[in-house]
Amino acid sequence: MTKYLLPLAAFALIGCFGDDKDCEDTDGVCETGMTDDTDSGDPMVYDLEIDVVSYGYDATEWMYEVELIGWAENVSMYITQDTSSPWEEDHDLVQGDFDPHGAWDQWAITLPITAVWSDQESGVNTLFSGDAAMESTMAWRIDAYEAGAVVDCVVWGSDISLVDTGDCREITF
Repeated sequence: MTKYLLPLAAFALIGCFGDDKDCEDTDGVCETGMTDDTDSGDPMVYDLEIDVVSYGYDATEWMYEVELIGWAENVSMYITQDTSSPWEEDHDLVQGDFDPHGAWDQWAITLPITAVWSDQESGVNTLFSGDAAMESTMAWRIDAYEAGAVVDCVVWGSDISLVDTGDCREITF
């Protein structure tokens, strides 16, 4: 089963009208949140924001993918569950594809399922079984970092009070 969250920043990319100084017109699309640094030859600098989150599972693994507006220094995920014997995991995602001009990057991780708690290792595997019953007890938080600080975060799951929601946006699938 795979679930996709439609772009969170759908309204960040809208058509440009008139002389909007905060808007770089690129083929009729307004890309807000960027600083024009083309005179120096450097990539554009975008305000970092989590744009799309997708995840899925089967009987052998969980898969997660996060697409960002701008470039992140790191993307991490915290997972817990609401059961009589809760389990918590922290995982750093791995940067995959990215726009060389700084408009976006993509982070992902695939976590094989282990059935032995002592074999569970951050960033390597997960103890969470890949089934709907397990998913219905889980809550997630994803953090996007820039200069060592969380710049954007999202939370979702059965009971988001299980994770530190802080200033994070709640998303639903």
